[in-house]
Amino acid sequence: LVADVAAVCRNGVDVFIDNTAGPIHDAAMLNLNTFGRVVIVGTIALADRFDQPDIGLRHLRTTLITRARIEGFLLDDHEHEFETAKADLLSWYKQGLLETKEDVVEGIEAVPYAFVRMLNGENFGKQLIKL
Repeated sequence: LVADVAAVCRNGVDVFIDNTAGPIHDAAMLNLNTFGRVVIVGTIALADRFDQPDIGLRHLRTTLITRARIEGFLLDDHEHEFETAKADLLSWYKQGLLETKEDVVEGIEAVPYAFVRMLNGENFGKQLIKL
């Protein structure tokens, strides 16, 4: 995964928005540019470990050497900006400024398969089920 990130981010990673705290996080951190920024918005890879102690921040040496900034982001802190953000995002999407990727599987029977793929980081983009 580290090599895959390096292949698509040939100049390194300047900004990484992480909602996994898993292997994708590790790969991005190992490709992080000097003064890179990491925004933590979720930790889905740890979903089965919420009752266990936090494993703590990884990649401390990378963070030090790159002088990266890592910051948590909770939507609740910006609730008052929701309507403006929604309008801006819709406008940007209609202008073609936002690109979305969807990984669609078909049928209700595929839900467990798709869910496990998502947890393992095997899907690409937003995991959807077509019913």
